[in-house]
Amino acid sequence: MKKIKKFFTLLLIYSFFIILGDFIFSNFTDIGKINYNCFQYFNLDHKKNKFHYYDLKKNCSATESQRTVSPYKVFIDNNGYRYSGKKRDDFKNKILFAGDSQTYGYGVKYQDSFPGIVASKNTDYEIYNLGVPGYGIRMYWNRVEDFFNQNNNITHVIVTIDMTDIIDLAYSWQEIPSTKYPVIKSHHIKKEIDNWDKIKDSNFKGFRLLTFYLRNLLRSIKNKLIDGYDVNKDTSLKSEIANFTYTDLSQHSILDKIKFERALNDIDRYYGKIVEISRKNNAKPYLLIFPWPENLIYGQPNFNWEIFLASVCEKHKCEKMINLFDKFNTIKDENNNWKQLIFIDDDIHLKKFGNLIIANEIQKVLKDIN
Repeated sequence: MKKIKKFFTLLLIYSFFIILGDFIFSNFTDIGKINYNCFQYFNLDHKKNKFHYYDLKKNCSATESQRTVSPYKVFIDNNGYRYSGKKRDDFKNKILFAGDSQTYGYGVKYQDSFPGIVASKNTDYEIYNLGVPGYGIRMYWNRVEDFFNQNNNITHVIVTIDMTDIIDLAYSWQEIPSTKYPVIKSHHIKKEIDNWDKIKDSNFKGFRLLTFYLRNLLRSIKNKLIDGYDVNKDTSLKSEIANFTYTDLSQHSILDKIKFERALNDIDRYYGKIVEISRKNNAKPYLLIFPWPENLIYGQPNFNWEIFLASVCEKHKCEKMINLFDKFNTIKDENNNWKQLIFIDDDIHLKKFGNLIIANEIQKVLKDIN
């Protein structure tokens, strides 16, 4: 009886210190957090805790951390654009990149993002990265328009249209007639959760991080030791973002036909506006696309993203669509570890190598026209 009592006493003591340690780890360290420390939020309707818009803080220097990558430094210039941190030359010709987190360079240093790599190869130009994580085509248009209104000597505008734009337009953002910018839909910002959920979200980060790394370790062991494992059959790579390309919309938990068609129309409309303002200012507009991991596995039998965007580019007479689908597929066919080469672990964002592939294709286009 004494042994059992001693066992449970020790168990309670150990549990207390483990929970205490996890509490300290969760609340006083940045490890494992997704921190965008150069974001600023706007409370457009002046209601407490109702964030309705966000962008990047001007003249910001901070360390960002993402779940599966080492912390990295981020610099935002005096106009609210991510850059190298070095002094700009505003008299140079300018190349604009517009897009979301892929363009912004989520998870990598600026010099390892594709705009940063292009900048290092084209020192006669000043590169402006207008990308912001979570933005969609509507906000790309806003930022491009603002840039043209405030600058000149813009020669190229390269817009990345990502499959997340469909969800962003259909689910995350909405247009309000009284505001210049769209607003974040309230359900996407703040959900009503009970006290236990609030405690879980704020704490137990150590347990969640340990579980994440253990899962990755077991997956790695499985990859190496179990014959027949094939990343091309790994169903964990499926998502609610890109699966409209290979799954019927009736099986989608967020999209329906009306929302989907509206999002496609918005992509067409706002990219047309970007082309129009670019041409008006003698800048060459481009459209950049590349696949998600699941597109490389399951293809696009239900909706061909490449064909749709090629039609948008042709309709608005863009200079060229820079399409990385074939390039990524070639790398996939030639490398069993293609997912680890191109994409961040347990993520769809690009590693340095993935960014380099894109930058090299952009460079070919720039050389052809210079």
